[in-house]
Amino acid sequence: MERRAYCRTGPDVGVLTYGAMTIAADPGLRDGVAPSLLAALEAGVNLVDTARVYPGSEEIVAATLKAWRGPAPLVSTKVRSRARDAYRFACPVAEAYPPEGVRESVEASLKALGRDTLDIVHLHQWHYAWTHDLSWLETLQALRGEGKLRFIAVSVQDHEHDAALELVSRGLVDGVQVIAHLFESRPANALLPLCEARGLGVIARCVLDSGGLTGALGEADFAARTFLKHAPPAEYAARLRALGDAFVPDVAGSLTELALRFTASLPGVSTLALGLSETRFVDEAVAALARGPLPADTVAAIRREHVWSRNFYEKLL
Repeated sequence: MERRAYCRTGPDVGVLTYGAMTIAADPGLRDGVAPSLLAALEAGVNLVDTARVYPGSEEIVAATLKAWRGPAPLVSTKVRSRARDAYRFACPVAEAYPPEGVRESVEASLKALGRDTLDIVHLHQWHYAWTHDLSWLETLQALRGEGKLRFIAVSVQDHEHDAALELVSRGLVDGVQVIAHLFESRPANALLPLCEARGLGVIARCVLDSGGLTGALGEADFAARTFLKHAPPAEYAARLRALGDAFVPDVAGSLTELALRFTASLPGVSTLALGLSETRFVDEAVAALARGPLPADTVAAIRREHVWSRNFYEKLL
């Protein structure tokens, strides 16, 4: 699997990361061990991305890594917020991530994951004003000084990617996690180039838009999915048809392949975090990414003609 550097001083990571948000849904889960994660590791994935708030995720990751007999992968997790509404609405960072809350969450993740050190620790969301109160950062730096984590990052708030520009410009963190996919290529306008120039690692998430970009979901599936239930299915389907007509099968064999290769082709992206809760998803993603980057003119055309400025997260809370 292709390897890319995660930040200027960081390790090399596979272009595909195992996103463990839905690991508990692995149909083969037995005794806390997820076959999908084992298959991903066997395929060359060397970064697992989880979070304190993902139900059972850290514990399942720990049990699966204990059963794994190959090289230990890197592990990324996210600090639990003490303010539920901070996942959508701005509040003082001292309410969402007070120093004692940051420390408590990191310590709990270390215990749940059975590790002495976490490779990457993110704040689980980000609001622009938080750049001006760095108590959260001071706490994470102190924990790094204690050997409990290596790299500090933030997971950028839903589609508000430009909120991280000052944070990145000032070089306050080692990396960011951001939504980037066929319809959401706007991070490539400013955030991704700035991250590349500053030497930050970038984990691109939601690269299949909660499954919407596979083209396999019906209207009922949209209604049942948390991050798609506010999407207009008819408009979504029309936009998918336009992508398919333009690029499938001439450039990519499927919409899924097009989506994965497109995000991996954006300069500045270190790795794609993808929900891989079944082994068949692992096989499909690995095969798609093995075909390499899309042609530059295809990337430019998608960015120019298929960007869709929307935010289905706005009504979640």
